[in-house]
Amino acid sequence: MPTGGTDMSLLGFDIGTTGVKGVLVSDSGNMLCETNANYSVSSPKPGWYEQDPEDWWQATLKVIQEIAKSSPQEIPLITGIGISGQYHGLVILDKDDKVIRPAILWNDQRTQQEADEIVDMVGEEKLLSISATKGAPYFTACKLRWVLNNEPHNYKKIKKMMLPKDYVRFKLTGEYVTDVSDASGTLFLDVKKRNWSKEITSILGVDFSILPHVVESSHISARVSKEAANLTGLKEGTPVAGGGGDQACAAIGNGLTKEGIVSYSIGTSGVIYGVTNSLIVDNLGRFDVFCHAIPDTWCVLACTNAAAASYDWFLKAMAQKEELDAKTNKMNAFAYLDNLAEQITPGSNKLLYLPYLSGERHPYTDTNARGVFLGIHTGHKKEHFIRAVLEGVAFSFRHCLDGIREHGIKIEEIRATGGGAKSDLWLNIQAHVSGQAIRRMDKDSGGAAFGAAILGGVCANNFSSVDQACEALVKPGNLVQLDLSLAKKYDKLFQIYKSLYPLLKSTYSDLAKLDLS
Repeated sequence: MPTGGTDMSLLGFDIGTTGVKGVLVSDSGNMLCETNANYSVSSPKPGWYEQDPEDWWQATLKVIQEIAKSSPQEIPLITGIGISGQYHGLVILDKDDKVIRPAILWNDQRTQQEADEIVDMVGEEKLLSISATKGAPYFTACKLRWVLNNEPHNYKKIKKMMLPKDYVRFKLTGEYVTDVSDASGTLFLDVKKRNWSKEITSILGVDFSILPHVVESSHISARVSKEAANLTGLKEGTPVAGGGGDQACAAIGNGLTKEGIVSYSIGTSGVIYGVTNSLIVDNLGRFDVFCHAIPDTWCVLACTNAAAASYDWFLKAMAQKEELDAKTNKMNAFAYLDNLAEQITPGSNKLLYLPYLSGERHPYTDTNARGVFLGIHTGHKKEHFIRAVLEGVAFSFRHCLDGIREHGIKIEEIRATGGGAKSDLWLNIQAHVSGQAIRRMDKDSGGAAFGAAILGGVCANNFSSVDQACEALVKPGNLVQLDLSLAKKYDKLFQIYKSLYPLLKSTYSDLAKLDLS
């Protein structure tokens, strides 16, 4: 709900996988209004995930209308706009600026062949030196190549390639622009130079002109057009920041402006994000390295595919009775499961869970990996399995975090957001498994849209830097303190956990090849 008035307001959008979130923020960081509009994901074939970019724009219009309705006095005071969005998605426009085909999303799994082709053409060493990665199927370049290989008639029509949030920017401003953080997830960016790589596009035979202009996240990318102003009620000429990929913007919303703080986003997937002052490359591919949303800084980003998705799966597949019991007791189902898990001593009586329900992205990139419960015996009850799921996801976060630590990146504090961070039990487990104090963020409800709004404030010169803006607007929450003896117990279990994937890797591959038809 809107509250009070302010001398200026900042508007932020996050173009997510399931909907657009919009926030209106005051100059002191107060949330004046927060709203969202949802849309669906299409899956025309197993493992394929697509969306109509027009759905993003229509949802954005609904969000703006709702904000204007809730806070009409604030709309004329909006001085800057920021846009965040899902990484890696492919949007292609024709000569008339019409969308050629549905956008292929970040989680689409059709592009393994194209990823292999790109690695073969460019070479792992060159990819590491330019794109700061060994390459993987989720990068945008792989999706573009899939269109070339499978829909050449559509490929020939391409005038511009865009990322999801940048289509909304185009509709808002009429300009083709992206930012360095989002562009880092395409394979086309020279991550060190923070600009497109003509060498990569040349090797892959991609017309350089189809790429949008690339800017820093806090710089002005464009301004609200007259047409969009008439449509939305926003002021014509309002500056729109470069913005960023959703994790980069969420990091800004968490106050990650310099090395020393890492964020945990415990959502459907889990993301570990840390800022570095210099470009770091991991030859083992245990994390991605992207440009951060602040000039001259980079980030390390690791993703575990099934974080809260593991808990959701267990609830739906294994805990229908508990879900009904929670409903009878007028409780949130996950809070009910938390209460059951709290009855079990840490370590779940030596029951381990590997959360590879959707393959895995980091620290191992393996689409064949699958979930495992290890150590089951007759003494285990359902409560042990519930706690083991929470601990297994925490072990996966720790596994990614340790790869980052090995590069000497300073970590003084972890800041947690996402649905999983609302669980006191899970946050406590995460802290003790990671061996690091964790702070739950007060601004969790704003997330990436809140970070985008901060970037909008910087581009509008309301703040001299992202650092200053975060100091003024970001409000950290309470810190989970550590019991060192418990952390040591979890460390012993973690050593066993991390030994399991190498033992199972070939088995996963054999299972994937097995034909049971």
